Amino acid sequence: MKRSPLDGSEHTNWIYLFPGLLLYAAFVFGPIVAALGLSLTSWDGLTVPKWVGLGNYIDLFSDNRFYIALRNNAELMIFYCVLPLGLGIGLAACVWNLKQQEQLALRTFLFLPYIMPTAVLGIIWAWLYNPAFGPFNQFLRAVGLGMFALPWLGDFNFVLPAVGIVATWYFFGFCMVIFLTGIQRIDPSLFDAAKVDGASARKTFFWITLPLLMPEIRVVLLLTVIASIKSFDLIFTMTRGGPANATLVPNIYMYQLGFELNRFGAAAAIAIVGALLTFAINFAIHRLVGSKSKGMA
Repeated sequence: MKRSPLDGSEHTNWIYLFPGLLLYAAFVFGPIVAALGLSLTSWDGLTVPKWVGLGNYIDLFSDNRFYIALRNNAELMIFYCVLPLGLGIGLAACVWNLKQQEQLALRTFLFLPYIMPTAVLGIIWAWLYNPAFGPFNQFLRAVGLGMFALPWLGDFNFVLPAVGIVATWYFFGFCMVIFLTGIQRIDPSLFDAAKVDGASARKTFFWITLPLLMPEIRVVLLLTVIASIKSFDLIFTMTRGGPANATLVPNIYMYQLGFELNRFGAAAAIAIVGALLTFAINFAIHRLVGSKSKGMA
C-alpha cells in the first residue's frame, strides 16, 4: 500500500500546516488581537495611541446611540433570519413537489438575488423607493392608491421595514436552496409510509419534513444571524443609518466613530463587542438547535 506524505511524524506534518497557520495568523488572528489592543486606547489615527484601559467600553455602555443600534439590529434579525427561514422552508416544501425542470427554473430564479453584491442591491432599491420617481410610488399613484405613496427611506416608522424587506428578498432564495438540499437527504420511504397511512400534506410537513430539517435550520440560522450582526453595506448604501438613527446598527456606528470622528479606539470597542455577541448567539443556537438535530439524526 502506497504511503501518504501525511503518514510521517507529527513534526513533519506541521510543515504542511505552517503556510495555512501563517496566513490565518496574519489576516485573521492578528487583526483581532490588534483590534482588542486598540479598543483599550484612545487614538485619532495620527498621534500616538493613549492607554485608557476599559474607558472605551464604559463610554460605550453608557452611550444611548449604541443601545439604539443594538435595538435596530435586533429588529433587523426578523428580516434577516426569521422571515427568510420561514419563506425558505415553505417554498422548499412547495417547490419539492414540482417537476424537475420547473423546480430547477424556480430554484435558479429565486437564488439570483443572493449572487449580487448587497451594496449594488442597496443602490437599486434606494432608486425603487425614491418618493418622486421610484416605481413603487408611481405604481401606487397609477392604481389610485396615492395616499400610500410614502418617502419610504425618509419615514421614521417605515424605513427599518423598508430596508429589512430587501434583506429578506436577498436571503430567502438561499434558504430555500439549503432546505431543498435537506429534503433530498430525507429517506423517501418515510414520505411513502406517511402517504400509505393517509397522512395529509400538512401533517407530513410538520411531523416528518420539518423535524428532519433541523441540521439545515441550524446552518441557516447561523449564517443569517452572522449576516445580520455584520450588516453594513446594504444599510450604508440605502440610508447611512438615518433618518435620525432609525436604521443605525452597530457596524454603521462603528464606521461613524472611526472614519468620521477619528475615534478609532471607540470603534474598535464596538467591533469587539460585536464579535463577542456573534460568538454568544452562535453558541446559543448550537446548544438549542444542535441538540435537537442530533436527536433527529
